[in-house]
Amino acid sequence: MEQTITLNLPNNLSDSDWKKVSTVYKQMDGWIDGYDHPYWFGTEEDDLYIWASVEPSGLLLSGKVDERIWIGWVTVLCAKLTLALGREIHDAEA
Repeated sequence: MEQTITLNLPNNLSDSDWKKVSTVYKQMDGWIDGYDHPYWFGTEEDDLYIWASVEPSGLLLSGKVDERIWIGWVTVLCAKLTLALGREIHDAEA
């Protein structure tokens, strides 16, 4: 099932904050190294994937995973980013 969410992560973070974001990305279940964009579990060519893109509106996450996995994974990502950055990260539309 296709899933998307935009998180309230500003696109103008400092270099040190982007390094923290990168560290959190790599700590998340399913991290795949070696691509131009962050991917977890696979790419769009696979049956299961999540990717991230920094947009003017925030951090866009999209993927094809079961809804229960999606909710749990995004919840963990938000919690880790909140701790790393010292600001609450959540659904930008909430």
